[in-house]
Amino acid sequence: MSKVGIFGGAFDPPHIGHTELAAQARKELKLSELLIIPTAQPPLKGKCAAAFADRFEMAKLAFGSIEGCAVSDIEKKIGGKSFTINTLRALREIYPSKTDFYLIIGGDQLFTIEKWFRFEAILKECHICAVTRDGINYADMQEYANELGRVKVLNLGIPAVSSSEVREKLAKGEDISGLVPDDVIAYINDRGLYRG
Repeated sequence: MSKVGIFGGAFDPPHIGHTELAAQARKELKLSELLIIPTAQPPLKGKCAAAFADRFEMAKLAFGSIEGCAVSDIEKKIGGKSFTINTLRALREIYPSKTDFYLIIGGDQLFTIEKWFRFEAILKECHICAVTRDGINYADMQEYANELGRVKVLNLGIPAVSSSEVREKLAKGEDISGLVPDDVIAYINDRGLYRG
């Protein structure tokens, strides 16, 4: 049985919290592959600050050196709003039938997951792995995960960084060294992204 992880997000821009989560989750879950999937059109959030093409390129730079990670543009190919169930079903058509999918989400998303489009169907299609984040109680996450079933809580040591924090710093002309991979910083500077 092949174990494939799915880590989706706006990655607007990708930061060290994302890359650390990817590296640690892949080891913790013993995944054969971890797909990094930039959202084409977020169903809940407004428009992303950077275009899909830029976020896709930044994701390739950020995750490219992490063993077993591959960046996928599947949500761009599907088109329309990026609903998780559609992505999972599209991946089912690509991967062998004996593939187990592990959807990796942030701890903050766990408590709103029941509001996701076709949530019950998502639970049937994959295992959900929620990663602890600063400010979210591990025991609360575990209790809620147990109620939902098919949800595993991963207690990983992920740096507390957010894309919105990085964008704010860039808009003010502040240094983002140590928050974002160097290759991504170079790309942001080269393209003049996120400037006020």
